[in-house]
Amino acid sequence: MERILIIEDAKILRESIADSLNLEGFEVVQAENGNTGVLLARKHKPDLILCDVMMPDMSGFEVLQVLNGDSSGAICPFIFTTALGERENIREGMDLGADDYLIKPFTINELLKAIKTRLNKRQLIETQISSKLEKIEEELKSKSIELNELIKNQQLELAKVYTLNTQITKQLNDHHAKLMEDVYRSNEINSSLKVMNEELTTELQKADLPTDRKKVIVKLRSKIRNRSVLKNSWTLFQMKFDQIYPHFKEKVIKKYQNLTQQDIVIISATYINMDTQQLSLILCISPESVRKKRYRLKMKMGLGIDVDLAQFIHEIN
Repeated sequence: MERILIIEDAKILRESIADSLNLEGFEVVQAENGNTGVLLARKHKPDLILCDVMMPDMSGFEVLQVLNGDSSGAICPFIFTTALGERENIREGMDLGADDYLIKPFTINELLKAIKTRLNKRQLIETQISSKLEKIEEELKSKSIELNELIKNQQLELAKVYTLNTQITKQLNDHHAKLMEDVYRSNEINSSLKVMNEELTTELQKADLPTDRKKVIVKLRSKIRNRSVLKNSWTLFQMKFDQIYPHFKEKVIKKYQNLTQQDIVIISATYINMDTQQLSLILCISPESVRKKRYRLKMKMGLGIDVDLAQFIHEIN
């Protein structure tokens, strides 16, 4: 049932209008002045307000101004009733936001027509707004589904990338471990060969060494010395490194053409995060010498003292 608030200081007219509207099926709330009307509008939130203009305590214009600033009355259709037919009064009411104007005296049919017109217009507006809201909600729902699907696909792609990255990292770690294993093995072989060479040299220095035995020892020592590929561990390291990263050395040499082979080894070892101790084993020098060579390398590459060499080398690749 639609609720109508009547604000009218003339009791007989107010009650007459209320009776007529009750017979038409409307719920009616009555206010005898503007102040009461504002309070009842806020309390009952009517579907339409029928308000007299000329009232002693608060005019209809003032009532409308108050309700315009109040969300409870802002969207409610507002019809003025007045005995004043002057054009300027009508214009003032419409400028304030009134929806219609009834000049007293008016018939019940004129009143009902004005009320139903405004209620129908309000209903139409509400229907249009509701339709637009439903359309927006449907669009948002559709966009939400698309967004969720996109997020799902991105999560799947990220999972694939993460899995691939994990696999690549594991492969690189395996390569690094194998590389270090080969380097250590090379060191052991080199050490053994060095010991063997020293022992054979000592044996050759014996004065009573038979000629046939001397020939065998010379031949064996020659074979040991000809194993040049194992003459140092960093040669093997660089060979293995170049197999894993075939284009890395090329990029470094292209950017820094004044580097020595040992510089390349230090850069390669730093790239795979070898520490000072590991690098000292490869180069067969002390950890302190490694630190000095790294410092000289930074100077040769034009880097400042505070530059992180490992981070800079990673950026090269």
